[in-house]
Amino acid sequence: MVFRLLHDPGVHETKIRAHFRSRVQYDGAPVFEHPLLLLGFTNRCGSNLLAGYLRERPGLAGFHEQLNFDFVMAHSAREGIRNFPDYIRHFAAKHPRHGFKASVDQIAMLYRFGITRMYPSVRVLHIQRRDLLAQAVSYSIADQTKQWISKHRKQAEAVYDRTDIDNRILGFSNQNGAMRVAPQVFGFEYECLDYEDLSQNALGTVKRACRFFGVKPPGALGAPWIERQANEVNRSFIERYRRDIHPG
Repeated sequence: MVFRLLHDPGVHETKIRAHFRSRVQYDGAPVFEHPLLLLGFTNRCGSNLLAGYLRERPGLAGFHEQLNFDFVMAHSAREGIRNFPDYIRHFAAKHPRHGFKASVDQIAMLYRFGITRMYPSVRVLHIQRRDLLAQAVSYSIADQTKQWISKHRKQAEAVYDRTDIDNRILGFSNQNGAMRVAPQVFGFEYECLDYEDLSQNALGTVKRACRFFGVKPPGALGAPWIERQANEVNRSFIERYRRDIHPG
């Protein structure tokens, strides 16, 4: 499964290629002076929290999910963008260090499309959670309620589903493994941060991220732009899962 995530085109790559009628490839020399900055993520790993802190830095911008096929298609249609390299240029023109959030299949997509050749180098900052059970429960709940961040309105109540949690744990494990392997395969610079460290020491963790991305670290941080969502429902699902695995 790890290697399939690197070798097989995912849904974003397939739909973006179809949208641009295969006008996705870049084969030239680098056109930008700064490295391509990628925030590697899995769902519910704390990437939105870290992205908010990064956007506060004067030398950085972006770090939204602007590689998702639906956003690419809508934004390109609105801006009259006719190929994928021009889509990337569009954001770089606004800010030279415009970073992107990227899942591992999107990182592989950028490599296959030749987009990484537009930059002198690529830096992948991978944020992960050590507690995969808590992450899987968080994703199971968010996927049912559609409350992806604290600012969203909850649309439904979550129901405990052990099979769903099992599958999400396996998925996160595979994606994190592929995220660690991808920079080695593609020749990118790589750094890994943990969500738990970001939660306990936001300033120190953001400083590490800024140094890796080549910008001045902050002396202090503002209030986080989103709130922690885990609550009693998360705790009850985690405890129920543990009882299911070890009923004694």
